Amino acid sequence: MGATTPLPVAICKVNGGYPTLAPFNPDEAYPEYGGGEIAAQPNPVYRGVRETLRLLGCDSRRFGTAAWNPLGAWVRPGDRVFIKPNLLTHEYRTSSGTRGDVFSVITHPSVVRAVADYAAIALQGQGEIIIGDNPCIDADFNQLLAVTQLKTLEPLYRERFGVRCRVLDLRPLRTTNLEYYGFKSKTERQAGDPELSTVLNLAEQSCFYGLNPLLFRGVFTNRWETMRHHHGRRHEYSISNSILNSDVYISVPKLKAHHKVGATLNVKGLVGINSNKNYLVHWRVGFPLFGGDVFPVAHRLADYFIHAARAAAADLLPEPLYLRLRARLKGGPFDRALQLRKKSGHENFRGAWDGNDTCWRMAADLYKIFVNDVSGFRQGRQMKFFSVVDGVLGGEGNGPFTPSPKPAGVVLAGEDLLRVDCVAARLMDYDLRQVRYLDHLLNEEGLDERGINVLSEDFDVSNYFEGGARYLRFAAPTGWPHLALTGSIDEPQETEEHAHHHSCCR
Repeated sequence: MGATTPLPVAICKVNGGYPTLAPFNPDEAYPEYGGGEIAAQPNPVYRGVRETLRLLGCDSRRFGTAAWNPLGAWVRPGDRVFIKPNLLTHEYRTSSGTRGDVFSVITHPSVVRAVADYAAIALQGQGEIIIGDNPCIDADFNQLLAVTQLKTLEPLYRERFGVRCRVLDLRPLRTTNLEYYGFKSKTERQAGDPELSTVLNLAEQSCFYGLNPLLFRGVFTNRWETMRHHHGRRHEYSISNSILNSDVYISVPKLKAHHKVGATLNVKGLVGINSNKNYLVHWRVGFPLFGGDVFPVAHRLADYFIHAARAAAADLLPEPLYLRLRARLKGGPFDRALQLRKKSGHENFRGAWDGNDTCWRMAADLYKIFVNDVSGFRQGRQMKFFSVVDGVLGGEGNGPFTPSPKPAGVVLAGEDLLRVDCVAARLMDYDLRQVRYLDHLLNEEGLDERGINVLSEDFDVSNYFEGGARYLRFAAPTGWPHLALTGSIDEPQETEEHAHHHSCCR
């Protein structure tokens, strides 16, 4: 790991799909694997993760030997390693009327397994691995564990490596009925982070500094809690202590589109480090004419009054009373008059369009407060970062809950979360500058994406950010007309060396 210059970002193709048998052992006895159980079924994912680490030059002198320790520059014996996959939900949300694969939505556990193996090797029997996330408030974590089988990793690392491993649901609250999504009184309290959380303040360095807090909307329909934590010089985030107290943070996001910010990768994935997600401002109520961004445009004058009335009722009425009135009025003429989508033709709502000028600010704030430690919480204590992106099956179009599955067949890796995101978004053939949190952070850090060193034996990455080549051609979400790159559609060419390498790693 370079002290001042981050390692390159590596891209490797994965020749095949996900393995299905937990705990997702490798299908080859790699020298560093140390005599562990070998899978009977193919596991190209493990091989792909290993290849990205090789491409990065991690512990290159010992590659191919039993002593190879590719994450040793980041993970030391005795460390706590927090591995954060995207565990948004337990199922593909079919309420949209579409069907898809849940692993186009969440990180596949085989990618987590490969990453955790190399973390365990680096720990040398001392320390612990935590695998966790703060999923969507309506996610069923027991079903999520059944789908991912991540719990099988706990005894694996304890018995094989002598390393403690835990899988954590960091949510303090859960909604069991999607009909009541957004209503705090209908949530159930659960254990959450066993180490609780810490509130950190970005103050005037927040991207929300100077904006009107009376428009802010968080997770819940009643907005007062969100506004209390975002006004004046107070711009606070509630971060899980199990993450803050870790020595190494390894992000394992999904390569996926997002209808509020364009793409969700490492930076947007930091939503999952929060304990209380109602501190996160997702959009601003109202229409752009008055500073809101929940809807693109009002089609009639009455829309302004309807939306204002709905927001005022949710803010001012006690939630149980609001819910009783809503139930009593449901289906009646007054209720139908308030249905903005039906009465005014709004297809984009809840901030799901490229004019959402809020959600990107939240993502950028989380990067600044956690990765850059702008609030000074760590007081000089170093935290190390690494990322492996699961793009074996990506999600294009209307993510995060209902993307179209995209068999992209790639894994990316690097130590700098922002740089990895830039490379991943370009690989999706998205315009980085349309992904506003990337644009903001690049400008704030004085980073030119053209200076990012990209390595691949599978793609032509010369002039990666400037060339007209098209790579994975992800479709943009609805309401994002300028996100997907247009113009030249020249295919990246395979070289003879690449073709030979690929035949060797099938």
